[in-house]
Amino acid sequence: MVHNYNFYRSRVKPETGIVCMVKASGYGAGSFELAKTLQSQGAAYLAVAVLDEGVDLRKAGIAMPIMVLNPKVVNYKTLFTYRLEPEIYSFEILDEIIKEATKFGITNYPVHIKLDTGMHRLGFLEEDMPKLVEKLKNQNVIRPCSVFSHLATADCLDMDDYTNRQFEYFYRCCEILQSGFEEHIKRHILNSTGITRFPQHQCDMVRLGICLYGIPTVNDGSQDELRPVSSLHSVIISIKEWSAGTTIGYSRKGVLTRNSRIATIPIGYADGIDRHLGNGNAFVLVNGHRCPTVGNICMDICMIDVTDV
Repeated sequence: MVHNYNFYRSRVKPETGIVCMVKASGYGAGSFELAKTLQSQGAAYLAVAVLDEGVDLRKAGIAMPIMVLNPKVVNYKTLFTYRLEPEIYSFEILDEIIKEATKFGITNYPVHIKLDTGMHRLGFLEEDMPKLVEKLKNQNVIRPCSVFSHLATADCLDMDDYTNRQFEYFYRCCEILQSGFEEHIKRHILNSTGITRFPQHQCDMVRLGICLYGIPTVNDGSQDELRPVSSLHSVIISIKEWSAGTTIGYSRKGVLTRNSRIATIPIGYADGIDRHLGNGNAFVLVNGHRCPTVGNICMDICMIDVTDV
């Protein structure tokens, strides 16, 4: 992960902060372990999906700034106590957090304003900006620390026109928001793919998600240096030789088209190997060779073709 972080660190300006996504338990890799490393690497922010993830990181000793990207239905006392900075994506959330912060005597609490520039998922629209500025200026319990949006088509090489329209929309909204405040409001819109494809739009921060974990999003060569953070290892518990025409597994779905050597592995859908990955829809590596699945995935077992190993 440090390699992947530094790969991206070298592609942004020294003054550009990196927001690192550690939501969903660090994409399944373990949020605390990764957060501790990212903190020592100098990441600007961590981002989690829900309040509890941020609380767990604080309890584990993570002191750096943490964004909560989906703060709906939260215990605001806990949010404030653990210094977790929420995303504000609607007037409902805005009014709620102002009310709760006032109740607890909070002032100048940092929040992050989410804009919908084309993802059409969450966020304020351009026509909302004058009202948003007015509401923010007429109180002193929260302050807009950053304004951001999310690219919908950064990894679609044939849809750059749409991405460029998102950038234009974003900057227009940012200008309206910033006009209401003297203090600079940080801007960020680039995701993992955007960092490599649209470096001219780095703004004040960028957000590094799936590529931090070594999973490339485009095949244009720009992410070939990434290294996978997580891998799953098992063992072979049986190998048998079967002749062409033999069927393997439930419902006789695995039909051998040649004389084959079939190995059995003690891992199945109970361990997260989705049933859709059977019948050659996935492979495992055995001594560096790709070995496709054969037949349906069982609950705690699956079969693979090791004939060519």
